[in-house]
Amino acid sequence: MSLITLAVICVIGNIITVADKMSELSPWLGYAFYGVMLALTAAFIVLPTVKIVFTPELEPSGELMTQEDKDSADVMVKKTAQNVFVLTTVSQNGTLDVFTCLSMNISLINRLVELRGKRPSFWQILRLYWSVASSSVLIASADEALDDINLGELLGISGINATGVLLKSMTNGMLNALVTMRVGMTALRYLEVGSIEFNQNKASIRKEVRRKTMMRMPAVVAMGVKNGILGIKNIF
Repeated sequence: MSLITLAVICVIGNIITVADKMSELSPWLGYAFYGVMLALTAAFIVLPTVKIVFTPELEPSGELMTQEDKDSADVMVKKTAQNVFVLTTVSQNGTLDVFTCLSMNISLINRLVELRGKRPSFWQILRLYWSVASSSVLIASADEALDDINLGELLGISGINATGVLLKSMTNGMLNALVTMRVGMTALRYLEVGSIEFNQNKASIRKEVRRKTMMRMPAVVAMGVKNGILGIKNIF
């Protein structure tokens, strides 16, 4: 069974569980919850995806991208990664983290496509979505596996269960932000060079993306912590 299938089963299962608990209080609460989830899915996943699909495809040989657009796209990727870090750090819910990562990464790809005026190929879009979904599920699964472990005690930090929870939450947030940075930078690189050069130099481009992602993560986390303290603005 693929990770995407597991992700869908996990998310739907948790949604049904929450809806059942709300229905025990009142059937209308259950219906309302399903309605809210459908509306959120339509607004943050389905509609942005449809918008991407109907955007003209980038020429295989690539098209010139101005330095101003590159700089704007770079800022867009970093801000999205910061917001993903904050939201998935504080959420304390694996299913919500998966939905957050998927919706915000789709939104990021959509905004990059809007800025460029062209989209990647369908296969490349599917690869990006696969990367987000599979990585988010693995991170959420690891997060759930650590629920019963006191990381503060394990690492020899006295005090505390609270310390362990904080460390676990921040690690979860950093991993999700890392996925967002990687996906955003990969999409941006594809939109810069086109499918021909991207496929010919796939290994070196991926290596470059990994290197730049690791270099930028400390600043992303630092700004994410700052934004988390001051309040998140313009998340989507």
